[in-house]
Amino acid sequence: MSAARPVLVDTSVWIDFFNSRPGPAGDELRRMIAAAEPVLLTGIIVTEILQGLVRSVATIEKFLAQWDVVEPAGFKTYVRAAELYRQARSHALTLTTVDALIAALAIENHLQLFALDKDFARLARWAPLELYAVA
Repeated sequence: MSAARPVLVDTSVWIDFFNSRPGPAGDELRRMIAAAEPVLLTGIIVTEILQGLVRSVATIEKFLAQWDVVEPAGFKTYVRAAELYRQARSHALTLTTVDALIAALAIENHLQLFALDKDFARLARWAPLELYAVA
């Protein structure tokens, strides 16, 4: 599936991508990279990926450095993340602070979010979060 706009790729997809036997999400990310589609990261996702590694850290760090990084636009991004967190709670969904921040970044930058985390799918039912879907 071709991306209509840049795609923020969540940690869950990158983990699948780096797996020795990737699933459909990892395969789709490989296809996106090969097709030079606009893939983005954010600092917290880089941190989550690298903190879970026990080997090949320098190689994966260098690999990840190829992509642009979208970062919070300041105070308003954190306010938006807190609003999403509170709204999610009102919908019986408990987001992590990290997931609320990732969702806020995707929304404020008009990015599709490519994630395997089911909480994002639940959030997208009522929040203006567009998810990237594997065809």
